[in-house]
Amino acid sequence: MTQELLRLLPSWGPWLLAISAFLSCMMVPVPTSLLLISAGALSGTGHDFLSLAAAGAIGGAFLGDLTAFSLSRRLSPRFAGRGARFATVMRKAREFMARRGLMAIFLSRWLVTPLGPPTNYVAGASGVALPGFAAASLGGEVIWAALHLGIGHVFGRQFRNSDAAEIKALAAVACAMTLFLLARWLWRRMHRPTI
Repeated sequence: MTQELLRLLPSWGPWLLAISAFLSCMMVPVPTSLLLISAGALSGTGHDFLSLAAAGAIGGAFLGDLTAFSLSRRLSPRFAGRGARFATVMRKAREFMARRGLMAIFLSRWLVTPLGPPTNYVAGASGVALPGFAAASLGGEVIWAALHLGIGHVFGRQFRNSDAAEIKALAAVACAMTLFLLARWLWRRMHRPTI
């Protein structure tokens, strides 16, 4: 799936980022960070869609955050019993919210991103005020998009004047992300508590 999405990125970049970010914020497993870094890399090679990519990613993520928040307000009793992994992530998000309040929402957008989508649901279910949630969410999503696009852009500029710059930049980003995910998986496997 990731390869097909990367192939669509040059043509459908802002729309693809908006849809991907929206779905990610609803806890649908989509490679949004990879797409965002890749969009930044494409802009670094010469595509003039950096501002549109940022608008798409921020808009999609913000709408996804608000949708998840609103859904959890209405459906919070039904979230119980959704599996052990879901329960663990939701518990961590609740603990994070209890310690940090609105700052948890802001930080979960860009610093502790795995807790972002569950924090949307926890914030809605726990009665956080919508204006505070929206402000913290939007601020965090702007930083999230800027960081990912910026990293990709700087990376993509290394290939700007080379032949097939787009393909080289996207391949390099995909390899770097694969290595990062593999290293993270190995780290978790080595540090998994024994029962």
